[in-house]
Amino acid sequence: MVRELEQVVARNMNSKVEKGRSTATDTLLLLVSIVMLLGGITAYYYYQDLAITPIRVAGLITVTLLASWVAAQSQKGGAFFRFLKEADIERRKVVWPSHQEAVQTSLMVIVVTILISLFLAAVDWMLGSLVRSLLGGGG
Repeated sequence: MVRELEQVVARNMNSKVEKGRSTATDTLLLLVSIVMLLGGITAYYYYQDLAITPIRVAGLITVTLLASWVAAQSQKGGAFFRFLKEADIERRKVVWPSHQEAVQTSLMVIVVTILISLFLAAVDWMLGSLVRSLLGGGG
C-alpha cells in the first residue's frame, strides 16, 4: 500500500515537473512562432516575381503549420488549440434546420417585416397629419 502511494506521488511530481515549464520558455516558443509566421508572409510577397503562386501558397501554408505546431508546444498555445478542438466538438452538436424550415422561417421574417413597416408608415402618416393640422397647415 505504501509502495503504491509512493508511485502515485512520484508520477504526480513527474507530471508537475513536465508541465511546470517556465514562462520564459513559453514566451520564447510563441515569439519563435510569430517570427516564423511573419517570415513566411514576408517571403510570400518578396518572391512574388520569382515563384509561381501555387508554390508560394504551399510554402506559406507549410510555414503556417510549422508556426502553429511550435506555438502549440507552449502552455498558452496548447490551451488555445484545445479550445478550438472543444469548440469544434460543440459545433458538431448543433442541430441545423432543414431546407424547408429555413425557407419557412425566412418567409415569416419577410412577412413580419412588411407588416411592421406598413404599421409604422401608417403611424407616421397619422402623426404627420396631426402635427400639420395642429400647426394650421391643413390636411
